[in-house]
Amino acid sequence: MSIEEAQFRGAGRVEAVTREEPADGAGRECLDHTAERIARLLQYEYGGVRDGRQRIYFVPDHTLTLGEAARLGIRSERDLYGGVVPYAFVGTRAATHAPVSADAIVPQRWSYALARMLATSVLRGYSAFSLMDACAAAKRLLRSGPVRIHRGDAEPAEASAVLHDVDECLEALEAIPLVDLAVRGVVVEHALAEETVHVVGSAQVGAQAISYIGTRRAPRIEQGRAVHAGCDLVVVQGDFAALDGVGLDAESRAAVLKAAHYDAALAHAYRPSFASRRSYDVVRGRNAHGEVRMGVRGPLWSCSAESPAEVAAMLAFRDLPGLASLRASTYESIGAFDLPDGAMVYHRADDEAGGLVTRYCTIDMHAS
Repeated sequence: MSIEEAQFRGAGRVEAVTREEPADGAGRECLDHTAERIARLLQYEYGGVRDGRQRIYFVPDHTLTLGEAARLGIRSERDLYGGVVPYAFVGTRAATHAPVSADAIVPQRWSYALARMLATSVLRGYSAFSLMDACAAAKRLLRSGPVRIHRGDAEPAEASAVLHDVDECLEALEAIPLVDLAVRGVVVEHALAEETVHVVGSAQVGAQAISYIGTRRAPRIEQGRAVHAGCDLVVVQGDFAALDGVGLDAESRAAVLKAAHYDAALAHAYRPSFASRRSYDVVRGRNAHGEVRMGVRGPLWSCSAESPAEVAAMLAFRDLPGLASLRASTYESIGAFDLPDGAMVYHRADDEAGGLVTRYCTIDMHAS
């Protein structure tokens, strides 16, 4: 056992952290499943009553601010599965773009330099923290094609409608509480057709570090309900540079480079920031003029729908250290069906419409 591994073994406990209590539903079950599997990876206990002698490892459902981290006793990326930023908006998509004008409302400590650094790595768009600025951004972008409006704290798989005029944009914006708009912001971006969403990420728990590249399956309608469908990831041991060893095609390589550039620029612009889990959606498609565009939609430095697959991959690499790469996939299905062999279920319950919803992940160590 290496010294680094030894530091993470022994008496410890893993705790899940939610933004709001009580938290329940599929998101909470995903969080609990991820935290329990991380406890296995670290050989820690999960949940229960704290023992003051134990080291606590945290698994939050949102990117923490420095203040939140300090209250929990988190001092570095070795203390959590997720990330810590100096201000709440930094952990959202709204950190990505410039405001629509020099006098637009932005949070204190806003970095105007970041938008310049990210210009080649994101789609054309604007960040906004007020209804007036968001409307102005939409009007400007609508001159050259339809747009999408994303809440700053939207989950990567959360769909957003394609909007074609000011009235549609205003309706979408008025559905966002003003407090959320002011604190977490929104992003107004050009909409792309024929979208492919690449998922690029890295994570480290204890001595086990992974990176991955994959694609998010397009949402579908099943039994009258929108299904997020899941994603397929190729996972390797190591950082983003280790992905060079799996023979990426040109499009996947471009997605990794844009995500890595975004990752470095964000950490440089807003210090101190640290994270043990980073994930980025990189979207590619055609704009209204038929031109191909690719850009990062924003950071996700906390537990998300891909997390069960990430931790399952870490456990597989720990048990088979000579394994070079593997394929990890997540799924959401509606109704009764036969689970594939080896499926790890982290949510199975009836939804509001009365349909059985199952979310699970799989690991294939013979494909990459």
